[in-house]
Amino acid sequence: MEQKPRKRYGALIFSLVFLAIAGGIVATVLLANDRRNLRVVLRQIGYETRTMVIPKPGALEAFKGKRISSGTVHIPGQMFLPPVINRDSAFLRTLEKKDGEGLCVELRKQGFDMTPWEGGAFARSVLECSYEASRPNATKPDDPSTFFMMIKGSAEGDLFSARAKIVITSFDAQAEFAKRGADVLKAFALHTRWLDLGDGLSKVASLQPFTLSSHGITARFQPEFSGPGRYNLILAPSSPLTAAQQRTRDYFERKRYWPLLPEHGGPKVVVKEEPVEG
Repeated sequence: MEQKPRKRYGALIFSLVFLAIAGGIVATVLLANDRRNLRVVLRQIGYETRTMVIPKPGALEAFKGKRISSGTVHIPGQMFLPPVINRDSAFLRTLEKKDGEGLCVELRKQGFDMTPWEGGAFARSVLECSYEASRPNATKPDDPSTFFMMIKGSAEGDLFSARAKIVITSFDAQAEFAKRGADVLKAFALHTRWLDLGDGLSKVASLQPFTLSSHGITARFQPEFSGPGRYNLILAPSSPLTAAQQRTRDYFERKRYWPLLPEHGGPKVVVKEEPVEG
């Protein structure tokens, strides 16, 4: 009969000690960081709302330091000149030094059996490589589907143009030749590093016409008016250039930008020597 009160008192003391320790831990956590955790808990249960405290405007303190002595500042006279009309330029892309032969190599890697890079039949100074493929038409043996492509450039490493002509006379060749056209555009965009030209890949792959002119370079895929199933893909410099683009081009061709200099065919500069008094 004497053990029951002792057990009750022991359990009560244990509970009180446990609650005191746990309360101390909880209080320490909630009151830490300037009661930040406590405010977070109260805000979550809806007992506290955030209020904005607007500080009172303070007085401007006087800055103490060494004053800068007055002086004369020289301003260039060009800062006061009015804007020069029709002298602005624009960003211009060029196919110079884009290596036409290198594009032929890239196309070979894409599975195109390109011809060697050599002089053309009409102008030996213009080098070219080409590719041609045909697929038979079961219903019209004399009218097969064809794919022809030609890359032109110079021996100095310039790229003049990339052109492809697609003629589809049967549905069997449509998917293959459409993909081949998209592969040409992709290879051109990667070789020149103008990846924005790749926006037309889906258009070419689905044989939908598009024209993308970007800073002096034009990518155009259009059907021919001569008949259905005929398409042309042309990648070449834009023509004509805008006036601002033409000024950019002339600036980097000194014969056009400074045509009167002696090294560009202008008059020779004569320097008069002043006599030296002895």
